[in-house]
Order: sequence, then structure tokens, then C-alpha cells
Amino acid sequence: MSAARTFSIAVVIVAGIVNASCSTVEVRQQAERIAIADDVFLLLPVASELTESFNATQVISAEYEDRSFSFQAHLESRPGKITIVALGALGGPLFSISYDGSELQASGSAEAQVVNAEYVLADVLLAHWNVDWLNERLQGASIETSADGSSRFVSRQDELLIGINYETPDPWGGKATLTHLERGYVLDIRTAEYSSQ
Repeated sequence: MSAARTFSIAVVIVAGIVNASCSTVEVRQQAERIAIADDVFLLLPVASELTESFNATQVISAEYEDRSFSFQAHLESRPGKITIVALGALGGPLFSISYDGSELQASGSAEAQVVNAEYVLADVLLAHWNVDWLNERLQGASIETSADGSSRFVSRQDELLIGINYETPDPWGGKATLTHLERGYVLDIRTAEYSSQ
């Protein structure tokens, strides 16, 4: 399975975080699958399938309805675990998310209860995990790539749900744009740093 080279964060996460206070809340849940659209699910990897080791730092710009947000995100992947930490404009933490192959944990401000760790993890996997691996785990939809590898499409029968376009064949070489048509958000992701471990 190829590494998740870049990741995407659903804009619904950011909406409740921008004006966050210092108080924090933590949510833990057992997770076996994620609803990525109405009646469409993605089965999550177990710990033994999380085998890659790398760090990434990215700048995320998100648009939802008439609102836009930007923040920095750090992704750490180690065997058996993925961790995502988002930082605000002044460098303060907005939220963190971790997944260990069975449990999904999210923490952030008390006002950030709209943080949807499932959406974050789903965007990570859909954007950059191996397409054949994803198709084995998608229920109610399928994912395809363009002939030149510059785009991915998640469709339910003939209905396009999610489009992911890459500026270059290498997701680290330029901007990646994820458009979730059903949920109505767009993410632009630019990688500042990437290092394998």
C-alpha cells in the first residue's frame, strides 16, 4: 500500500475552530468505517495496514459556502498510527486527531465540537492511499484515476461525489485540490515539507 503522501481536512472541521477558546474537549470512538457520502462508506485500515513512516507539513486553504479558512497542518505516520495536528495563524493548536487502527481520537476547543475526525481521516485515505486498496474497502461507490494520474474521482454509480486534482503527478510537487460535491467544500493543499523516516 502506498503512503498517504498528502492529506485533506474537511472544512466543517475548521468552521467551529476559528474562534476557539483555550478550553478543550476530547472525543474517542471505535471506528471501523466512515460515511464519506450518503449511503457510501469507507472501511478503515487496521493497525497492521498502517505501515508507513513519514512526516509532512502543509498549508491548507478551505472554502465552504461563502467562508474561507487557512491553517497549517502536520501529519505524522508511524507503523500502527496516524496523527494530525492543525495550527492557527499564530501557531497555537486548533485540534489534533489520531487513529491507531481501531480507535479514532480527536481533541480541540470546546467550541470545536463540529470537528469531524472521520472526515479528516477519510480525506487522507481517499486522496493518497492506493486506489486498488481503496476500491476493496469502498461500499456503495468506487474510485478511479485519470489516465495521466493527475486526478481521482469517487463516484456512486454514475454520480461524481468527490474529485481530487493534482498540479503534478507527485502530490508533493504542487497543489492538490479536493472538491467534495455532496458536502460542498473545497480544499487546496500545499506541502511545505515532507520527510520519510
